[in-house]
Amino acid sequence: MTLKSAFLLVLSLGLIGNSCVAAEPAAKKPNVLFCIADDASPHFGVYGCQWVKTPNIDRLGKAGLVFDNTYTPTAKCAPSRSAILTGRNPWQLEEAANHQSFFPAKFKAFTEVLAEAGFLVGAQGKTWGPGTAKTADGKPRNFGLTTYGGGADPGLGFRKFLAARDKQQPFFFWFGSHDPHRAYKLDSGIAAGKKPSDIEHVPAMWPDNEAVRRDMLDYAIEVEAYDTQVGSLLKALEEAGELDNTLVIVTSDHGMPFPRVKGHNYDMANRIPLVVHWPAGIVHPDRHVPEFVSLIDVAPTVLEAMGIKLEAAGMSPITGRSFGDLLRDKPAAPRDQVIIGRERNDVLARPGTPHGLGYPVRGIRQGNLLYLHNFAADRWPCGNPELGLKDTDASPTKKLIEDLGEKNQYWQLCYGKRPEQELFDLAEDPDCVKNLAELPEYQSRKKELREKLFADLKRQQDPRILGQGEVFENYTSVKNIAAGADAPAKKDPPAKKAKQNSKQKQAD
Repeated sequence: MTLKSAFLLVLSLGLIGNSCVAAEPAAKKPNVLFCIADDASPHFGVYGCQWVKTPNIDRLGKAGLVFDNTYTPTAKCAPSRSAILTGRNPWQLEEAANHQSFFPAKFKAFTEVLAEAGFLVGAQGKTWGPGTAKTADGKPRNFGLTTYGGGADPGLGFRKFLAARDKQQPFFFWFGSHDPHRAYKLDSGIAAGKKPSDIEHVPAMWPDNEAVRRDMLDYAIEVEAYDTQVGSLLKALEEAGELDNTLVIVTSDHGMPFPRVKGHNYDMANRIPLVVHWPAGIVHPDRHVPEFVSLIDVAPTVLEAMGIKLEAAGMSPITGRSFGDLLRDKPAAPRDQVIIGRERNDVLARPGTPHGLGYPVRGIRQGNLLYLHNFAADRWPCGNPELGLKDTDASPTKKLIEDLGEKNQYWQLCYGKRPEQELFDLAEDPDCVKNLAELPEYQSRKKELREKLFADLKRQQDPRILGQGEVFENYTSVKNIAAGADAPAKKDPPAKKAKQNSKQKQAD
């Protein structure tokens, strides 16, 4: 048994199931531990996945809640995290709608509200980024999150955080894992004893072959590393005697870093895991929650749990709404839809502006149907092929499909241009490979979904719907400014050695 395997086993066996903002009085306020993966789809055991082993997260789910229909509003790191922090959709956040952006100082984060209200607020790992965030007077901005180091084991940093507090002071702690972000150590899954045949299903937009399955197994190792990190945090929480009174939220910023997933808007890109554990606050635990939830709902949920009224928070109006009613098993209003979209992801992926054009999309999931509206269908969704398909992370699967050539069906599914409107029945086609938008029997539903989507976006003052979408194209990029706005675009470099993996994850 390797040292890493022994550490995972020990953690698994050791886990038992002055302020300008005033918090409301309460007998005992809860703590919050927020754990977010970097690029994980719902490949946890509590979601039925057998080829990824997540004992720590599974135990949380069995003693808490598993949300089956949780979505990020956009499937890219920085804009997704912008939405979490503000409770607003990316298209309501100006520059922060884009990846590698400058975060506007005007948008206050819920973590800053908690710090102002007197809660102990800390973090370890990745919070917001990549990009630059500064206060209105130009100082570096940490969103109220004091950083605590801990190295490879986040429990060490969390223990430092817990030791520094007044034991009567409620806390909020953000743990941002760098897993399962690429790059991966090639064939780490095979080396750990996994077999390609372990995988029950290879998504239909990739070839079902040995190379793709091995790449998926390498991803599994990284998801399992995230589970080990969560276990370390929970062990520290239990040792501090705070497990029962802590709202633990385990989630991800978006889906897995594979072609046609990360950065896109199909169901695998935006549907993410959400497991919640809170013995003192959950009614009827050990259940799956079917209602639609968005990551913009995290901010109002945490503020409500910690007794802070939204109108006293000083934030820009929050679009999300608390899912506290679902924790209490008393749904207050229907949650029958969720809205998603994207603007510019990686820079210089498409010529047209000094920082490159984006690929604007908005979509709505309602019932089993997913409707997507591609506002610039003439552009390449993954970026121009001659520039390296920059909106798809480098990987063995990406390279394999790229080498198949443009005439291949998998190349077209992953990198080819798309029609203006797409419609998918997720009950029959969860991988979103069969576009129903032009079929006569779906015209009525397509029209209804489009009208509903556009009406909701208009209420949210989305510039893209108001005919001002070029504003997103012209926002500057931190990454491109650092390199020089006229720097030539380069194709993806070859896979880096394992020693460089952690540096790459920190950068992205």
